Amino acid sequence: MWAILLVFLGLFPAQAQSVRVVAATDLQYTLPELVRAFSAQNPGVRVELVFGSSGKLYTQLAQGLPADLFFSAEALYPRLLEERGLAEPGTLRLYALGRLALWLDRRLGLKPGLEALKDPRITRLAIANPVHAPYGRAAITLLERYGLLKRRQDAPIPNFARLPWEAIPWERLTGGVEAYWDPGPLRQGKPDFTFVYGENVSHAAQLALAGTRAGLLALSLVLQESLARSGVYWVAPPGSHLPLEQAYVVLKGRARPEVMALYRFVTSPEGLGILKRSGFLIPGE
Repeated sequence: MWAILLVFLGLFPAQAQSVRVVAATDLQYTLPELVRAFSAQNPGVRVELVFGSSGKLYTQLAQGLPADLFFSAEALYPRLLEERGLAEPGTLRLYALGRLALWLDRRLGLKPGLEALKDPRITRLAIANPVHAPYGRAAITLLERYGLLKRRQDAPIPNFARLPWEAIPWERLTGGVEAYWDPGPLRQGKPDFTFVYGENVSHAAQLALAGTRAGLLALSLVLQESLARSGVYWVAPPGSHLPLEQAYVVLKGRARPEVMALYRFVTSPEGLGILKRSGFLIPGE
């Protein structure tokens, strides 16, 4: 499983009630903070967190991965689980709007912005794999929106060039970005240019930090100390890419008070405050 498992143990009574959560990796710092705040009010509840790309988590949940709550970076996947009868009806709820940010290594001395990607020193760009990661899809549509990628007329999917963003069959784009988009503007004046894919947006952030020196990442990760200290960033404006409408749903346990307590806490004033401080927008605000 391409996922990170965090288990909160040793802080609770032996008979603590347990809630198992699977979540998109843009929440890997935010959700633990939210859980700590929740646990301060509910000391008898132990919360286990598993992180991975939304698409892969959806596949694993559909195949029987046990969990009580699912937090996705895209509303599509919780909705599909609900349609398949694998989620509690009526519990799907938007909790945030994700923000996409371009991160650049501070040592490059570049002004933050998409124009920086034309610099000859930027020959690799880290993104989450758009086949199954919403932030990767947002990255591709952002580059297309600003003319840095152009759809290929000869892409191996009929009518691909005329499809709107929301209708693109992302799961079928397994040939890599350059089989479907022309990266000519990103390659101009350079010996080469390639996309480097992370299994999820957190993995893409690691790749940017470790080697590519540039990445289109979740703002919630860019604001964390390791990336904030070593880089500069530009935040994509709303509407400039495929929307990151992040939703969560109760998979099972609607009758369990501990599950519903965490479910409600996420959109409480305290929970929403944590999300906003972490770089997310709140739906309706």
